This record gives sequence, structure tokens and C-alpha cells, in this order.
Amino acid sequence: MDNANTSVAHLFFRPLLDIADHLTSSRSCPKLADEDWLQTGVRRVLSACDSGLDFLSQLAFSDLGEIGRTHFFETLKSSRRLSLCQEAAHSIHDHLASAAPDRLAPIPSLEGFEIFAGDGHWNAAAAHDPKKSGKKHAVGHLYGLDLRHNALFHLQAADQQNKLKEHDMSGLKRTAIEDLRRGAPKGKRVLWIWDRAGIDFRQWYRWKQGSGIYFLSHAKENMRPETLCEHPWEQGDAVNNGVVSDREVSTSQGVSVRQVIYTDPATDREFTFITNLPRSIPPGVIAQLYRMRWDAEKVFDELKNKLGEKKGWASSPNAKAMQASFLCMAHNLIEVESLRLEREHDVKNVAEHKRKKKRLAKERKKAKEPLPELYVRLQRLTQHSVKLIRWIRYHLWKETSLEEALPQLRTLYAKL
Repeated sequence: MDNANTSVAHLFFRPLLDIADHLTSSRSCPKLADEDWLQTGVRRVLSACDSGLDFLSQLAFSDLGEIGRTHFFETLKSSRRLSLCQEAAHSIHDHLASAAPDRLAPIPSLEGFEIFAGDGHWNAAAAHDPKKSGKKHAVGHLYGLDLRHNALFHLQAADQQNKLKEHDMSGLKRTAIEDLRRGAPKGKRVLWIWDRAGIDFRQWYRWKQGSGIYFLSHAKENMRPETLCEHPWEQGDAVNNGVVSDREVSTSQGVSVRQVIYTDPATDREFTFITNLPRSIPPGVIAQLYRMRWDAEKVFDELKNKLGEKKGWASSPNAKAMQASFLCMAHNLIEVESLRLEREHDVKNVAEHKRKKKRLAKERKKAKEPLPELYVRLQRLTQHSVKLIRWIRYHLWKETSLEEALPQLRTLYAKL
């Protein structure tokens, strides 16, 4: 086998190359083939370049060769390329979901649920965005993170024509039911975990009754719901450590929901959660699920601060939606590569795992009562290591074989 097929870059992009010929939006393009264009978009995310021109210059100086300015910038406007990009992002998401272990498998009460953490994320205006009301405005996107498999996907771009800053719930209501269900088969229920911007009890009721879509959120501070009844719960079960109460409450919109009050044993902070999940889900599980919503925040932090994706690439709505799909592809391909390196080569971030254990030990020592069982059992690294990102980034521009590059990553991972 030649070096090109065992290079870090080829192995990283292999999931994308495997699906390229099966994408229904694919067309023959001799100047820049679709599979090369898709790889170029992912490289743009991972490049740490300050601008599109900076990126094209780096391409020209690398082993990959030059790509014309028109071939990159003009295709960002293409509706056909947008469909291709979204289709590829969906396929890579599904590939990761099938390859990754199910983090929530240890919670039997969640069997039959797809679990997504959702949030809005904003990119600063692109360099050539037009001004509105005298200034350029950031563009928002709604994303989902599959909490079972750490797979990221794009839901919806904010309304760029009629609203300068669209509310999350407005965007959610515009989203097609099949997109909110993320292709879940009939009979499978879907849970969305959203912050307070995702609260609309009437809409929650409609989605639950009509489409099997449930919601969980952190209660707003000004909520004063009336208690309808107290729900019994297993106080001796370690899963429920920290739970104060589980009750049914009425809302101002005439819809009853569950209210779970929880005190974090590690910090002694009190939280109030609101959900329309059935009582078969223990209150301690509800608290843990909302805690895991933090994973989505960590992903956005990674996109901005480790990958440097803080502003738009271009001004057209197609380009903005395309960039969001490329962000998802890059995150999911990094996750796939991280899993592959661990499974096939036993490459682990030893130093970071040691740090995680030390932090958990400190929390246990500080806590006034035992930490929730699920919190301890479901510990994981919530971000990709900057060491892994830099290692991938460096070798994406070269023909370095994995055999040559692996010792570098092992050395990086062994150091604090």
C-alpha cells in the first residue's frame, strides 16, 4: 500500500471519501471534484487561517497544490454545493453515531429515546456582509448535539432577512418536524435539552402529542407555577442523590409539566428543572441530562477557541449554512479519528484522563453527600484535546504516514 493511502490525512478523510460517490447531490466537476471540494471545506475549518485568502495561500504552499480563488469563493454561493455539503454532513453524523459507544446505555429508563442537547451559536459577521441599521450583525445558528454519541449537527440558520437577532424558539418553530426528530423511526421518542430560550409550554405540548418530541430546560427565575401534586421517587437510589423534590405543576399557559428541584452535592447550588418527560424517567436522571447539556457549550467553545471559527466566511445565506455544516463535519471527523486511534492503536490522552480523575477526587472530598452515581459513571472528556487538533491540523497539509506521525501524538498525550 502506498504512503498516500496510509497518510494521516487520507485516514482522517476516509469516512468522507467512502460516502462521496453515494451522495445524491454529487455531480462531475473537472475543475474541483466534489470529494476534493468537501475536503477543502473541512480543511478550511481546521486551518487556523485568518481569512479565506490566507487559507488559499496556505493551500498553494502545501503539498496539496493550488485551488483557484473562484473555485473556492464562488462555490460557497452554490445551492447544489450546499445540498452536497448538508448531505455529506448528515452522512458523517450518522457514521459517527453508528461507530461511537452509546454513552447513555447505562441508563435503562432512557431506552427508546434519542437525546439531543440544543443551543444557539453566533458567528461574527463576514468581512463583506452588508450593514443593517448602520452596522454589521452576527448570524445565529441552531445546533444539536447527540448526547449518546457526541455527534454534532446543524438544525437551522437564523432568519437573516426579517430579524436581526432571532429568538431560539422562533427558529425551532420554523424547523421541520423530521429535522427535529433527526430521522428517528416511528415509535422512537426524541428529547431536546435546551436552555431557557427553548421554553414554550404550549409548543412543548403540541410537539409531544403530535410528534413524540419532549423537552427539558432550566426553569426561568420568574416562574411561579402552582403545585398540583408531589411525585414519589426512590430516595434511597444513588441515582437520585441531590434530588429535593419531583412534582407536577401548572403553568401560566395552562399546561402541566414536571418540576424537579435538585441541589448539586459538589457545589451546594440549587437548580430547578422543567420537563414534560414521563415519570418513568427518575428525577436524578433528569438532573444528569441537563448537566450533560454543558457538552454542547463545550463544543461551541472548541469551535471558537481551538478551531478559531469566530466569524462568517462569506455573505450569502448559502455560504453561512454551508459553513455551519462544515463545522459539524470537522467536529465529527475529529471524533471519529479520536475513537479510531484509541481502538486500533491504543492512543489515549493519558495526561488529560489523569487530570479528570484528580478533579473528580477533589469534588468528592468537597461534597457534603455522595456525588450522584450517574455523574461519576458518565465521566468523559468533554472537548477534543488541543494536542489532537494541532496534530491533525499539521498533518492534513502533508503526506506523512500514520506510522511516522503516531509517535508524536503518543508523546504529546503523555505530557501534562
